[in-house]
Amino acid sequence: MQSAQGAQKQTPDRVERFRLLCERLALVLEKEGLSVKPYHDPALPHFCRLANDQKDLALQTLKDYVEICQEVQAESYSLKDSPRFCWKALRRWGLVPSSDFFDKLEMANIVEIYTSDNLQIFRNLRFFEVSTYTLEELYTLEWWKLYGREEAVTRDLFAAALDLLSGKVPGTMRFQVGKHQLWELCSEGLRRFEVEPRYASSLRRSGEIKGFLFTTTVDCL
Repeated sequence: MQSAQGAQKQTPDRVERFRLLCERLALVLEKEGLSVKPYHDPALPHFCRLANDQKDLALQTLKDYVEICQEVQAESYSLKDSPRFCWKALRRWGLVPSSDFFDKLEMANIVEIYTSDNLQIFRNLRFFEVSTYTLEELYTLEWWKLYGREEAVTRDLFAAALDLLSGKVPGTMRFQVGKHQLWELCSEGLRRFEVEPRYASSLRRSGEIKGFLFTTTVDCL
């Protein structure tokens, strides 16, 4: 059993690793012409409020993302190349979408990947072009604490996600939810958007559904 003293020694280590990863990702995004704040407070209050298992998950998710970005850039490609960027992420996690999903991906779309536990593990560059959240906020706060939309729309999107995760939708799904407003709930900019969910696909590993990804059009209001 870990002693209280041992636990206290581990906490600063986690905080320091998370801070460095946020700073590293901010530099990676800067190479693409984007200015994204790694955090507001270097003490990382959002991260520090997480339980240790949640801290470890946030660290691993952020580390994966940073390494995927760096691999793409090391191959002399831009992260703005969404198909290449997304495929690099999917290969890292051994995830396979519907065969026709990328035929429907447009360069201006936001692309997001979620696990079956509703953890967002991937966002393409378009996401960071419009978001005003810090990296700490994005990797420590649940998505339903980050964004608001009309309750009826949220229910429809949640039902669509359940259909994907249950295998009810065999291929690429076209969302029936139309354009609607989405807004940041606790960011510095409190930005509002008009968004339209477009296409989604379940993600499989060895034939088993492990998550889903989807595309969205977005316009800042």
